[in-house]
Amino acid sequence: MATVISIANQKGGVGKTTLTLNLGHALANRGKKVLMVDVDPQFNLTFGLIGLDVLKYESNNVGTLLTKESEVGDSIIEISENLHLVPSHLNLSQKEIEIINSYNRERRLEKALKPVLPDYDYVLIDNPPSMGIFLVNSLTTSDYVLIPLELSYFGVIGMQLMFNLMRMIKEETNEHLSLMGIVPNKFTRQTKVPKTRLKELKETYPNVPLLTTIPQSIALEKAQSQGLSIFEFEGDGRAAKAFLKLANEVIGIAERR
Repeated sequence: MATVISIANQKGGVGKTTLTLNLGHALANRGKKVLMVDVDPQFNLTFGLIGLDVLKYESNNVGTLLTKESEVGDSIIEISENLHLVPSHLNLSQKEIEIINSYNRERRLEKALKPVLPDYDYVLIDNPPSMGIFLVNSLTTSDYVLIPLELSYFGVIGMQLMFNLMRMIKEETNEHLSLMGIVPNKFTRQTKVPKTRLKELKETYPNVPLLTTIPQSIALEKAQSQGLSIFEFEGDGRAAKAFLKLANEVIGIAERR
């Protein structure tokens, strides 16, 4: 049965999609069967993986799954042998009102994915930067949350908002939800601010797991702009090594469950 992980932060611009895409590739490179699910109406993960082919999936995407207009088996795209995708679509935001007004709305994603969970080792869910019905569905479905964090003042505030939401989800819809860890992202040693924020983070939240730090990398930006993972673009670089290390940490935590 798959371990389901939400990559989430209510603050935008912290690298959720980059983390989802490259962690997915790293786990697949380790021989794990991975399903990525894009529940962000901005569909950046989907576009990064299949480009304009996103237009072909108007009738088979995460939105039509949530409204029960399609089945999950018909909505899965094979990216590579071990890496699959349930895409988002331009019409996802239009589905939001219908989902909000539906019965048992917070469990729509959980029920939609259930038939294929035995087929995968990991499900990674890329989320929008907002506290809405898509994020609630994602957290209700998940075993763990990974929080990518840009080491700035507002980034740390966003993390506290995620903690508050996780507490609410555990009380209302998913008592088994756990924090897998914080992933400091876009880390640079060129200024003192990220290092200072990292030190403050450890002091303020001593019991929160801090996982591998992902360095700020021009290679990551170029890879994403070309629709490539960091492993396809610069497989021997610092960023690729960091994502492989993160994948090993994720596997270690999940297998201790």
